[in-house]
This record gives sequence, structure tokens and C-alpha cells, in this order.
Amino acid sequence: MDIYLKKAALHIIDRETGNPIYSQQELDLTKEFVREYLIKKIQKLSSAQTKTGILAEDSEFAQLSRQAEHDFLPASEKIVERWYNAYQESEEAPSADVFVALYEEDTQLYVAFLKINYHQGYTHMVDSNDAGINNELILHQSILSGKTQKADEGLTVNLDNLSFELIEKKYPFSGEKRLYFSTEVIESEPAPSLEESVKVIKKVAERIGSQFENPKHDVVADVKEAVYELVEEHGQIDAKEVSQRVFKDNISAQLAFQEEVVEKGYVDQAPLPREVREISEKKYGKQKLKLSNGIELIVPLEVYRNPELIEFINNPDGTISVTIKNVDEVINRL
Repeated sequence: MDIYLKKAALHIIDRETGNPIYSQQELDLTKEFVREYLIKKIQKLSSAQTKTGILAEDSEFAQLSRQAEHDFLPASEKIVERWYNAYQESEEAPSADVFVALYEEDTQLYVAFLKINYHQGYTHMVDSNDAGINNELILHQSILSGKTQKADEGLTVNLDNLSFELIEKKYPFSGEKRLYFSTEVIESEPAPSLEESVKVIKKVAERIGSQFENPKHDVVADVKEAVYELVEEHGQIDAKEVSQRVFKDNISAQLAFQEEVVEKGYVDQAPLPREVREISEKKYGKQKLKLSNGIELIVPLEVYRNPELIEFINNPDGTISVTIKNVDEVINRL
């Protein structure tokens, strides 16, 4: 879906100089590189690490987000100010630039918050003196990441229904590393990201599988295959469905798995955004195997499940042999 930028502003958060420097003018969206940079950053917010939820109707952040539609620049400053009041309490949170944007996607109006940390970068400087032109190498402390990289933290809010997508990071506050964006800035508990949910599912499945003497590599492969198929078929994952596909006819293992994932904080996924589904299908559509002898394999699911192409053999001495079959050609890439 195409993103149409309506307004945008850049605010500077330099922790060395103190308070934020708020822009008194909007970004010039007639410049193609500005539009392209912001659009790519917004698109990159949808990933397997993205958390989702709905802002409370009467929350301050929801009100500020909706204010941006009619009074953009002052609202963008208030949004950044609210975020910075929480962010500045961290002793290690880095300097950054913050972009606030108002945009349309599929006839829906959104507000985006993009925080992009500074990085060191080298460039040249041309100077001149009595001896002539002097080209120097200088170290720049405030370089932003490229357009193809994700924002370090970010949020998009649908102004119609207040649904949001969030990427947040942990920073140390008084020596304790914790999340702050969801708890203090938007004051809303999001659903776990797909990546977080899969980590819980994988860890619990391995433990339950070991109790029932299921080989670990088979359990992990079944988990990835279940996630891949459920995302492809239904656009979301479901713990009960995963348990049935991983532990098949073992009802005891299924029930134990379902109970433990809830204890570990798993929440069934709401339907995933289209971009996340596409990324997830690529991510979980391959088995990545690392063998104890140092060999690493990346195997597409359809190959992994085909005994005519790859076979795992349990040897009497407890070792495992992996046989790759019917290969027409081996290509060695540098």
C-alpha cells in the first residue's frame, strides 16, 4: 500500500546540550529524498519485532495524536516533549533525531513517531589557507542510519481507531534496564511481538518435547513449520493450533504446552499486518540448522520434510547422521 505524506517535522534530541531543539517549521516534503527517507522508515516499522495494541480513547497520547491532524507542528512538539520527559531519565539513552509525520495509507490517516539514534561517521571537509586548498577527514558524531534500516524506536497510530504498531527498546533507568515507551509514554500494554511469541513457544516446546523424548531438532522444526503455516493460512498464530501441529496425537503434551505458554506470558496473536506476514513467511519458511561438527545448513521447509532430499538418522551410539540426497550440482559461493 502506498504512503502519502501530508506533514512532517524533525526535532533534535542532543543529550550533550540539554533540552530538545524543536523545529518551528515543517520539513519540505517537495524534496524527493526527504519523502523517500521517511516513507522507508515508516514501512520498516512493520516487522516481526513490532508490538500492536489500541490506545485508550481518553489517554493524553491519543489526544495529542489526533491534535496533529489539525494543528500539526505544536502537536508534534508536545508528542516529542511527552516522550522526552520519560526518555531523559535514562542515564544511557543516546542522542537522536525524532521525526513526527502525518500520513495517509489506504485512505486511513496516521501519525508516525520515529526515533533515529546518532552514529559516528566519517566525511571530508574542504578548507583553505595561505598554502592553498586543504582537504581534511573529519569525524561526524550525528550521522543518521540509512533509509533501508529500521528506526531505533518508533510508533504509528491510526487516528480513526487508535490502533498502533510499536517498536521499543530497553534502556537503563537508575541501573535497571527496562522498557519505558509503552509504560510511560503511551501508557498502554501492547500485545507481544511475533518474535517474542515465537521465542516463548519455541522454549516451551523444547522443554515439553524433552519430557516426551522428542528430538530437539524435530521439535524446533515443527514449531517453525507450524508458525509458517498458520501465518500463511490465517495471518496469525494460535497456541492451541501450534500444540496440535507440533505434538500431533500426544494430547498430554499438547495440554502441557498450552498451559505453560500462558504461564510464560504468551498471548494469542491478533491478525498480523500484511507486511509482518510477508516478513514472517520468509523468516520461518526455512530451517536453519547448526550441527555440532560446525556444519551449518539452511533448508527450505518443503525440502526439510522430503525424505528423498534430506534424511536424519539416529545412530545406535546416540549421534545423528544427516544425509543430503539427489543433488544435481553444488555451487560454492565466496
